[in-house]
Amino acid sequence: MSSHWIVTADGMPHYLSGYDMAQNKYSIEVIAHAGAQINRFTGHCIRPYSVVEHQLLCADIAAHLMLPAVVQLACLMHDAHEVYVGDCSSPVKWELGSAWERLESPQANSVRRHFGLMGIFLSHRAQIKAIDLMALATERRDLVIYTEGISAPWAILDTPGRKVEPAHWVQLHTAARAQRSWTDWAQLYLERFHQLRDAINATLATNIQTVTEGIKQ
Repeated sequence: MSSHWIVTADGMPHYLSGYDMAQNKYSIEVIAHAGAQINRFTGHCIRPYSVVEHQLLCADIAAHLMLPAVVQLACLMHDAHEVYVGDCSSPVKWELGSAWERLESPQANSVRRHFGLMGIFLSHRAQIKAIDLMALATERRDLVIYTEGISAPWAILDTPGRKVEPAHWVQLHTAARAQRSWTDWAQLYLERFHQLRDAINATLATNIQTVTEGIKQ
């Protein structure tokens, strides 16, 4: 029996479980197109705020921290699988428990494997998670109706002794950001993807040349 599937932006079926997942094809254009139309926080922001914009913010934070291009790319794509399973808020994930994990993890791993990022996700898991949480804290500060000391604390951000601070150098509620259309965000995402891939390839080429020259000597 075939697993359930969805139709993607390029008209292709995408299987959600089982052996049929081996048939799935991945396109960065499809990921950008769909991710730019999926709202985070189940739509409860002061303006439309997409998965794509969130991932760009994470890549910006990684760049600000002067992390390598490959880590920036992992941050740019850490939620790419949500274009297939949807963006499920953390509280809903906690309610669903292992049922959500059984759906999400194979999809996330499949996307990461396709784009050659499994190794970096494994080796930099804690760093990528910390960046994701800093982005979340920044989003709460700028895009959600939340008043510190009055609103209920968020356990994921407000654990005593390790409170997650937002990025002080970026603002998400500017007019320029709000005025961008979803197609603008999709295009920015694609541009950043290709910039980072080019930077990674250039670094690899330099490293190979250095090793080759070392062997010749």
